[in-house]
Amino acid sequence: MWKEIQKHETNHSPNEGVIEARWNRTAAQFKRWMEVDDYPLKLMQRVKLKPEWSLLDIGCGAGAVSIPAAKKAARVTALDISGEMLKILREDAQKEHISNITYMHRSWTDIVVGDDIEPHDVVVASRSVGREPDIQSAIEKIDSAASRYVYITVWGGGEHSHCKGVPAVLGRPYRNTPDHVYFYNILQQMGIRANVEHLECHSRLIYSDLDEAMESCRISLGPLSEKEEKKARAYLDKTLIRLENGMLEVPDSNPVWSLMWWKK
Repeated sequence: MWKEIQKHETNHSPNEGVIEARWNRTAAQFKRWMEVDDYPLKLMQRVKLKPEWSLLDIGCGAGAVSIPAAKKAARVTALDISGEMLKILREDAQKEHISNITYMHRSWTDIVVGDDIEPHDVVVASRSVGREPDIQSAIEKIDSAASRYVYITVWGGGEHSHCKGVPAVLGRPYRNTPDHVYFYNILQQMGIRANVEHLECHSRLIYSDLDEAMESCRISLGPLSEKEEKKARAYLDKTLIRLENGMLEVPDSNPVWSLMWWKK
């Protein structure tokens, strides 16, 4: 039942080319957000690692997991669909003289475990599988890529008003990624009894200006008509908090992420 519900909820997912383009456009912004987000620290405090182990970071982004993991593990494989994200990660790793990261510019959907990538001791899929068209298949592949531990973080439920506000003023339906309830029930059906922890995070979503905030809306919602552009811009101008340095902050941006992990 849960698998069928999930497929219905995610059948609007864009193709991989569109996804890569979106993440490429937002890579620098995403890195800035991660620098003022305590989520990576809270996650890494719970990931078990030993100096001789390997870690696979699926959907690694700008390296919020890969870089600290590389300081603890023998080797890290950082996989992401976005070349711009990997570029930022590589540059930051070089600045810190980290040389034990292998970079893979690939979509996890296209990876064949055993051919494209060998199993790692630990696999982390940090906020990266919520929009997979078939979550059970994605989890099965993630599980097959780990020899010791698997860590997956997904949306913990609830939502700050900003994410719902823009679609509402445009008269568009709001769709979030499946939350932890979907994942937990699918894991149960698979016979995986995962540990679940809810991470209450203090995040700051900040835009350099209104144009950047509008670009974020386009990335999330797709193309906007001229009328929708005006409505969205007016809503953002009214609701975003203007900081002393002129930047704009999203109000009420303290999400809850659900960490699900299990030992092999």
